[in-house]
Amino acid sequence: MAPNVALADSMHNYQPKPGKRNQEASELRKTLKPLMEKRRRARINESLNQLKTLILPLIGKDNSRYSKLEKADILEMTVRFLRDIPPVQAQNQADRYKEGYRACVERLSAILGKSHVLTGEASNRLLEYLQRSPELCSSDCNHPPKPQRPRIVLQVSPRTSQFGSPLQNQPSSHRPAPCPPQLNSSIWRPW
Repeated sequence: MAPNVALADSMHNYQPKPGKRNQEASELRKTLKPLMEKRRRARINESLNQLKTLILPLIGKDNSRYSKLEKADILEMTVRFLRDIPPVQAQNQADRYKEGYRACVERLSAILGKSHVLTGEASNRLLEYLQRSPELCSSDCNHPPKPQRPRIVLQVSPRTSQFGSPLQNQPSSHRPAPCPPQLNSSIWRPW
């Protein structure tokens, strides 16, 4: 066993002469190049086969009748299909904002229902306020408000502070926030 260990150590420490090292590297590249090219072609062919199986049903063609297609035909069919897709109507900023706002209110209502941070009445009042706010604002402005943290003060049941004194209740505001000026920056998303 000792001779094998010595042979492995000597092979590990073997360093060819500089001229020979370049020659060995060149030979290694020459042997690896066909292998890499073969793998690249296999990937291309596999992707084209997958593309063919995806695109044929979408354009109403039968896979069995088009089993042998040239690569260029598959690519041309795909390009034609993609060109013929009708453009999707983009929502305007206000609609996207309202959609995001509604999603936030729904998520908040689910969280408030499970948590016991607010009393039932306070939780209901908060949700009612949040659901009314975009409707009241939409009559005055057609753009989303600028990003800022809302300041909502709620009446909660009397509790005592950690020092034993009762906490003061602050009256809540039932007016929606005024619509802010329109911004030219990107739309703020609450998530």
